[in-house]
Amino acid sequence: MKKLHFIIVAILMIATASCKKENPQDVTAPVTPISSETKGVFILNEGTFTYANSSLSYYDKEADTVGNNLFFKANGSPIGDVGQSLALYNGSLYIVVNGSKYIYKVDAETLKFQAKLEGFTSPRNIFSVGDGTAYVSDLQRDGLWLIDLEKMEHIQFIETGNSTEAMVRVGDELFVSNWSNYYVPNSSNNSVQVIDMKTNTLVETIDVPQEPNAMVVDKNDDIWVLCSGGYNPGEQDPALVRIDPVTREVVKPLYYFNAGTDYPDGLAIDGAGENLYYLNGGYNNLNVYKMSVDAAQTPDNPFIAADGRVFYNVAVDPENGDVYVTNAKNYVQNGDVERFSKDGELLSKFTVGVVPCYMLFN
Repeated sequence: MKKLHFIIVAILMIATASCKKENPQDVTAPVTPISSETKGVFILNEGTFTYANSSLSYYDKEADTVGNNLFFKANGSPIGDVGQSLALYNGSLYIVVNGSKYIYKVDAETLKFQAKLEGFTSPRNIFSVGDGTAYVSDLQRDGLWLIDLEKMEHIQFIETGNSTEAMVRVGDELFVSNWSNYYVPNSSNNSVQVIDMKTNTLVETIDVPQEPNAMVVDKNDDIWVLCSGGYNPGEQDPALVRIDPVTREVVKPLYYFNAGTDYPDGLAIDGAGENLYYLNGGYNNLNVYKMSVDAAQTPDNPFIAADGRVFYNVAVDPENGDVYVTNAKNYVQNGDVERFSKDGELLSKFTVGVVPCYMLFN
């Protein structure tokens, strides 16, 4: 459930597909422990909405091997309905499951179950602070959650008046995007809010173009915000904007896309904080673009052309700059992840689960 319009697409495709669900991949094979020294990436596969077939994959980039359906293999049960995001802390992996409304805590090496935290409305993204606590955004509530990662308990619900989505940190402030107002009437879907992490209170609201869906922080500690402009064609110009976290203002120039034809999504940045990567194009026809944070305008030509593939998300290895792009295909069959060099050369390709989305490097 990365974006609402993709849910609609998935439902329509399910209606025309066979009613028989796909069998989990190689469910009888044991899980090889993932060493903390192993270099690779966890891939959370959303699964098909309402099918509860979300799954976890792991790509070992040094061995060039992939393991699929790892949560099921380790625990004998599925993750649940719509895996959304991941976090690592103190030897544990945290799996946010949006539709099922809970967070799993598992051992990061064996993936064995450790704990489960419920009580959310529609959890989306998790942001680990590093002190044993984490913030969790929520699509259907007017704020975000602060949780204890060790005890797996709710600490506080921070009211913002808006639903919450992406999060980044600069200093002692958490910047939170307000992407959707579908479930929270009379709220904003065109703002970024600032939370003072010392007091866990809302201190500022910054206006941005409509539907800010992703954010990253660059080498200058500036915040880049990708705004879709709304899923109704031509509703508002989609844009890429930069926020100065000190003045809490949008910095000009603004980078506008074409309303009605562009739907930018999936913003990522390299480890040096110098180059942005994002998806843009029409529905189910998103190319990958690469842009320097010092550029005067957005690039005209894609860094990686979709060429019929249904690119769904992008992530960048912070160590070597390799670019990982997920391909959701038809949202029903198992998808792919393609790995490219920072120059755009295809290095490898591997099959994972249904609708691969969130990627977390370790």
